[in-house]
Amino acid sequence: MAPVQLENHQLVPPGGGGGGSGGPASAPAPAPAGAAVAAAAAAAASPGYRLSTLIEFLLHRAYSELMVLTDLLPRKSDVERKIEIVQFASRTRQLFVRLLALVKWANNAGKVEKCAMISSFLDQQAILFVDTADRLASLARDALVHARLPSFAIPYAIDVLTTGSYPRLPTCIRDKIIPPDPITKIEKQATLHQLNQILRHRLVTTDLPPQLANLTVANGRVKFRVEGEFEATLTVMGDDPDVPWRLLKLEILVEDKETGDGRALVHSMQINFIHQLVQSRLFADEKPLQDMYNCLHSFCLSLQLEVLHSQTLMLIRERWGDLVQVERYHAGKCLSLSVWNQQVLGRKTGTASVHKVTIKIDENDVSKPLQIFHDPPLPASDSKLVERAMKIDHLSIEKLLIDSVHARAHQKLQELKAILRGFNANENSSIETALPALVVPILEPCGNSECLHIFVDLHSGMFQLMLYGLDQATLDDMEKSVNDDMKRIVPWIQQLKFWLGQQRCKQSIKHLPTISTETLQLSNYSTHPIGNLSKNKLFIKLTRLPQYYIVVEMLEVPNKPTQLSYKYYFMSVNAADREDCPVMALLLQQFKENIQELIFRTKTGKQPRTGTKRKLSDDSCPVEPKKTKRSGEMCAFNKILAHFVAMCDTNMPFVGLRLELSNLEIPHQGVQMEGDGFSHAIRLLKIPPCKGVNEETQKALDRSLLDCTFRLQGRNNRTWVAELVFANCPLNGTSTREQGPSRHVYLTYENLLSEPVGGRKVVEMFLNDWNSIARLYECVLEFARSLPDIPAHLNIFSEVRVYNYRKLILCYGTTKGSSISIQWNSIHQKFHISLGTVGPNSGCSNCHNTILHQLQEMFNKTPNVVQLLQVLFDTQAPLNAINKLPTVPMLGLTQRTNTAYQCFSILPQSSTHIRLAFRNMYCIDIYCRSRGVVAIRDGAYSLFDNSKLVEGFYPAPGLKTFLNMFVDSNQDARRRSVNEDDNPPSPIGGDMMDSLISQLQPPPQQQPFPKQPGSSGAYPLTSPPTSYHSTVSQSPSMMHTQSPGTLDPSSPYTMVSPSGRAGNWPGSPQVSGPSPATRLPGSQTMPTNMPPPRKLPQRSWAASIPTILTHSALNILLLPSPTPGLVPGLAGSYLCSPLERFLGSVIMRRHLQRIIQQETLQLINSNEPGVIMFKTDALKCRVALSPKTNQTLQLKVTPENAGQWNPDELQVLEKFFETRVAGPPFKANTLIAFTKLLGAPTHILRDCVHIMKLELFPDQATQLKWNVQFCLTIPPSAPPIAPPGTPAVVLKSKMLFFLQLTQKTSVPPQEPVSIIVPIIYDMASGTTQQADIPRQQNSSVAAPMMVSNILKRFAEMNPPRQGECTIFAAVGDLMANLTLPPGGRP
Repeated sequence: MAPVQLENHQLVPPGGGGGGSGGPASAPAPAPAGAAVAAAAAAAASPGYRLSTLIEFLLHRAYSELMVLTDLLPRKSDVERKIEIVQFASRTRQLFVRLLALVKWANNAGKVEKCAMISSFLDQQAILFVDTADRLASLARDALVHARLPSFAIPYAIDVLTTGSYPRLPTCIRDKIIPPDPITKIEKQATLHQLNQILRHRLVTTDLPPQLANLTVANGRVKFRVEGEFEATLTVMGDDPDVPWRLLKLEILVEDKETGDGRALVHSMQINFIHQLVQSRLFADEKPLQDMYNCLHSFCLSLQLEVLHSQTLMLIRERWGDLVQVERYHAGKCLSLSVWNQQVLGRKTGTASVHKVTIKIDENDVSKPLQIFHDPPLPASDSKLVERAMKIDHLSIEKLLIDSVHARAHQKLQELKAILRGFNANENSSIETALPALVVPILEPCGNSECLHIFVDLHSGMFQLMLYGLDQATLDDMEKSVNDDMKRIVPWIQQLKFWLGQQRCKQSIKHLPTISTETLQLSNYSTHPIGNLSKNKLFIKLTRLPQYYIVVEMLEVPNKPTQLSYKYYFMSVNAADREDCPVMALLLQQFKENIQELIFRTKTGKQPRTGTKRKLSDDSCPVEPKKTKRSGEMCAFNKILAHFVAMCDTNMPFVGLRLELSNLEIPHQGVQMEGDGFSHAIRLLKIPPCKGVNEETQKALDRSLLDCTFRLQGRNNRTWVAELVFANCPLNGTSTREQGPSRHVYLTYENLLSEPVGGRKVVEMFLNDWNSIARLYECVLEFARSLPDIPAHLNIFSEVRVYNYRKLILCYGTTKGSSISIQWNSIHQKFHISLGTVGPNSGCSNCHNTILHQLQEMFNKTPNVVQLLQVLFDTQAPLNAINKLPTVPMLGLTQRTNTAYQCFSILPQSSTHIRLAFRNMYCIDIYCRSRGVVAIRDGAYSLFDNSKLVEGFYPAPGLKTFLNMFVDSNQDARRRSVNEDDNPPSPIGGDMMDSLISQLQPPPQQQPFPKQPGSSGAYPLTSPPTSYHSTVSQSPSMMHTQSPGTLDPSSPYTMVSPSGRAGNWPGSPQVSGPSPATRLPGSQTMPTNMPPPRKLPQRSWAASIPTILTHSALNILLLPSPTPGLVPGLAGSYLCSPLERFLGSVIMRRHLQRIIQQETLQLINSNEPGVIMFKTDALKCRVALSPKTNQTLQLKVTPENAGQWNPDELQVLEKFFETRVAGPPFKANTLIAFTKLLGAPTHILRDCVHIMKLELFPDQATQLKWNVQFCLTIPPSAPPIAPPGTPAVVLKSKMLFFLQLTQKTSVPPQEPVSIIVPIIYDMASGTTQQADIPRQQNSSVAAPMMVSNILKRFAEMNPPRQGECTIFAAVGDLMANLTLPPGGRP
């Protein structure tokens, strides 16, 4: 074997890795020198093979063996297959193991192989030199001793030199190499033509069998073809008559098209054997062609018989099973089959009729084809069927059997038809020959789908019946009965006639709302006349009228076995108490037999007796007269029954509705015809008056109502539509549908399936809707009367969009983008108001959704549309501003970090009184007034006694001062000083509000709209006309709850006489705006079992006095905006409104006062209101609201030792407190952490201030790679040492605090990298290190390790000195040197 070449051009010598060698390192055994030289020469001479080629050869060999196994294994037994698979696996495994050993050896050959190749090459060269020398010596000693020169070939040389050719070669070379010239085409055609003449002469002079008459002579050959058997091609080798025939080609034409799979039935070796046999007969016999035919014909007949036998076996195995059996098979002689064996089928016992089919070769005349015999013989009823059953030229046993049983099935159907003709001489059943079937019409006239089809199973010979719609169990019983005795078909057809009549009735009313049953459970069936009817009847229940039935009775027609007569009855039953309880039949009345008379009576309008069919005579629809019955499917439609059902279903709902209207004494015109008799209607003459509507409104509504009509619509006739036609509509909307002189209102009512159509439920729903129309009409009528005098601003502010008598939709606002819908709810007996948006604002929220409940309650107390529009006008702008306040709960606002507090809680008290609760601590009352102003006061003060507080709220110090900053100077001409407002000279009692209200309200004689007659007691308003405090008493019970029926004291539009008391407080403010509301929170915020309000010191009453603000000022007060007075870089990212900043600052000041008491800080008493002063060991601090804006809390720091502090450091500390500590989002824990920082030693605090400066002014440190943020509370991404939001500064023997570092350079699409660094400072040693806090499992440890290494290296390089702090220096070094790996995130 040649060496194998690897991919790196190594050659693997054959046998190099075998024979027990240990690889290249093992020493080879000594060998003779000659053998070594020979081996080296062989190795050098033989070429190598690539390893890939060797692997490819092995794979091809394994694949080819596997494919051979797939072809051979299916034909072997299970044990042989397993043995072959194991042998294949063993051989393949040995090959690949050898390949593996060869590859391992080749990879370890290395330099040894190279040396071996060099050595073999040198040995080969030496062998060549020695062999050359030996050959030259032998040649000199042996061959050249006797060598002589031949004579010179002078003639040849002369030829070559003169002619340039060599013509003296021997002629045998030419004869053996150069072929002779072929004959020409003309000679070939002449030869074949002559041969054809010889063949025709031989055929004429030879005794030729008649079966070989189909022959063709062409191209020197004669071709004999016997269809279905063989084709033989012969010729002769000469023109002598004694020259025998020569068989050139033989082809067997016998084919098995069903089981042969397209393959030849005779093997090529068999063809060759027959060819030789026939050729020998052609040589020896006296009649060669006759003998050739007999030989080939007998072989083909035997082959055909064998094919038929194999088809029979496959037919038994795959399709027919035991239904066909092989009685006898003699190869080359006969094949006998049996079919329709009744004993095998299990139908009969004892002797059974067996039908046999025999196929045999005629022994008397072998030249005949296969002969077919039937036992018993086939009937001669149909000659075509018998002729097909006697041929086998198609060579298909299944087709032969089918033709045979087809003829026998036709005979059985003829016998069955004779039985039917004996029962009915006029029967017109027909036999279909394509598939043996007898089509028997059951009920004349009868369509094809209604006929009984009787088939004969070709496999078993049994009758099979089919009738569309008949259940399978009945069909099975019929088949068994008819197969046992064919005469039993007659009673079955009589039974099927009534069944088909029922099916025709069901199909005729299938599209109508009915339920059909053959039986009905009646409690009085035996005593009622329904029991006297025949048993063949059908009960049809009207689903929309469950108490009524139509009964169809079916009777036979004498002397007409295929016809039925019908009788129709109308039956009523009582309502069942339970579903499982049988009903009782009440009335049974037969329909008129002459439908024409019934239609005539219906048209004349005669009213029959109640309960009979003519109870339905309101239906005057014409019905077509009877026409001649048509054949086919249309004859199955019972149009008389369909007419009865449709008439009952259409008229009975109107009859029921008419009775209910009569029972309720509602006048009507009865059932009327509309649309040329195609529809019905009931027109009401008068609708009963509604309760709760005054007489004048009722009369106006009755005058405007032109028509009220009830109709049925929809496919299921369960939907009532009441059409109301009104004239003189009081309001015209902007919709194009509401511009005509009359308005059509459609009321729709759906009947439940459990209720009868047209029952009392429909009338009650209509009366409720009419009451809703009247209630809304009363408000609309009053609103229409007030429209001429409506103020101009309300006319511009609103418009009527839709008024359809059921709903009033008004659009309001500057762009008419908001909508309010008013309608009467008959279920709750009150008006229902819904809000929405239209136009460009569609999809947005309506600002009045906040006070929707209050608006609805106000309108139900005083249903005045003008007053509602005035409230909407006065509250739209304030509510738009209020809805901008944040209401999302937030965590970490107090020391309880896991408790969420809502920033603002909007608590509507009335339609014009909104209460804002800030973090469940402070309360602001906002009263919406006309003239574009609102009144704001501190809601913590009681409305009735300013020396008492509402439980749960605290007064907001400085609120009056803060609100006065937003007061318009034109609105408050007599504004007092801030100090006097916040500190009035004396406390005020309950009379203060009355005096203030008396000054704010307009004079009572300036009411521009007097009360109009016919109104409900309310006045159209342009402004609040009277005081709403005159009826308010200071009872404690009114502070907690308020009866829904009492007058709302907070509404500025309640019609109460003006108070007669004048303001007697000398210092009361004189403002031109309306007075605020005084309603208290409801029971949800003020529990009824609350303790009495607590007493306050008699000071700081100013916040309880309302402050008047314009809508624009309120919008500025509540709109989120940047903090005023701060550089944009110092202001935080949390935007909030001025009110939130003020209340947040007040809360932070309150928290600071409590923190000072808890921490080690010394509180200093201050005479200034709202100022907190405290001191630490090194600093004196003053905290107060900003005097310019009152929106920020400012810190003023004064050092005890001025030499230790730089003024810039103090300024940084103050700015950090204002923007990062006491600013939004106003968290108490930031104050705790900051106060702990203030209590730190001076050198530590100064380093912290330097870090704060880097946070406030990041642009000043351009050489640093990171921005820093001093974390006063633990952020969520910090190591889990404490819950997020906890104070992040711990100051004991060691100081722990957290810094957030944010990378400056970052790719714009990506967020900058931020890390949280917990730093611990040891006060004793002065070292600054990263706190060793366990990290979360899913967090990266790369960044903390780098931070820790940088801080440790800084501590080693810069040892701390006594009295110095290393916090800022260590943090600065960290911010300058920290570099995260590329793509790494903390």
